[in-house]
Amino acid sequence: MSLKPVVLLYDLDNDLVDECAVLVGKTSLYTTISTYNETNAIEALQQYDCFFGLVTNKISCVITGWNSYKKPSDQFLFRIRSEERKSPLRKPTPVIIVTEDHRDDLQLMALDPTGGNVSAYLHADDFQGSITDTLHKVVFGNRAQEMNSIAYAQLQSRSVHEE
Repeated sequence: MSLKPVVLLYDLDNDLVDECAVLVGKTSLYTTISTYNETNAIEALQQYDCFFGLVTNKISCVITGWNSYKKPSDQFLFRIRSEERKSPLRKPTPVIIVTEDHRDDLQLMALDPTGGNVSAYLHADDFQGSITDTLHKVVFGNRAQEMNSIAYAQLQSRSVHEE
């Protein structure tokens, strides 16, 4: 029996975490870890670290959102990226953002390949139809970087057309 890929869910909105867990759980393809505060999310990440954090951890994907009580640079996403930069042997953990915040500046920070490097930026009002397909592409299709590049290019193109 092979082990299922592990997906970490974290958001301050407990209902959003629970809804994601149900949708992902229905596939029977993943093990989900639901966390409702940043301390527990960080502990979960550390439990899946390999070789004391020197190489990429065993978390296949993180699904998270924005914490409106923190400034953008202090978000969980950037805490993950900061830890990953400490070792040249670590690759970025795929991250999917699900948020009700439609601000272009936050989306740009999340999708920037040198910063957030998020694979997908989904909106809380309509993520239900695409979360499992997006997760499959990231985890089983190994398309996290490709998806990031496409989403970032689309956002930049949209920004240029709005100006």
